Amino acid sequence: MRRHFINPVGVRRKPWRTGPHHASLTPEREARLMRATSMILAAALAGAALPAHALDIRDLPIAKAPEICPHEGPGFMRFTPGGPCTRISGRVRAEVGTPVPARPGAGLDGAARGVVGGSGRVAIDTRTQTEYGPARAYIRLGTGR
Repeated sequence: MRRHFINPVGVRRKPWRTGPHHASLTPEREARLMRATSMILAAALAGAALPAHALDIRDLPIAKAPEICPHEGPGFMRFTPGGPCTRISGRVRAEVGTPVPARPGAGLDGAARGVVGGSGRVAIDTRTQTEYGPARAYIRLGTGR
């Protein structure tokens, strides 16, 4: 039969596991832990005591649908009346495969690893007419290969 000890926090500790990682808490650290726990519980109770207000969807203003900008090309829309025409595009790619022993990515031990990967890209193209002529802003953000 093995004996277990109870440390000041109340957690069972095996007597053969000693050292800095298995040592019991000092009284100062235990008091600090109890104080932090009490503060978290008090904040949770205070939040639960406040009344909850549901959002009434009938009170919200009706959003206007974006206008199409056919003169700029396919996919361009105007979100605000008289504002710039914007096109948001992108792509997502996911790759999953089975382990292949002869694959160059195999580990030093010769064990095959599965192929898991992904990439994504988003592009925002904004065009508008100014007094100096057309102005265009284009940004593309991507990750992966």
